[in-house]
Amino acid sequence: MEWLAAVAIVSIVSGVTIAVVVLLAVRSLRGSLNDGAVRQSQQIKRLIETVTVLGQQQQSAHQKLQVLAETDRQLGEELTALYERISEDGAKRPTQPRRLN
Repeated sequence: MEWLAAVAIVSIVSGVTIAVVVLLAVRSLRGSLNDGAVRQSQQIKRLIETVTVLGQQQQSAHQKLQVLAETDRQLGEELTALYERISEDGAKRPTQPRRLN
């Protein structure tokens, strides 16, 4: 019977040891998962900030492009008007060269 009691005690100690090891492993895994989740959360926040900044930059660039397009259109109109004025002045000028004093 003594050997049966010894086996029972060894079995109980082994069971407790295994339970403690499993609990420690689960705790370690939970800690690792929590750390990973925190890192991912921080990365997501940084990505959201980056996307927000890029969206603002894109909107600013789009507005600048619109201003440049309007300026280009206005310059084109002015150039066309200037070309027409030069053409009209050239038609009215005499064909002989003028002498500058």
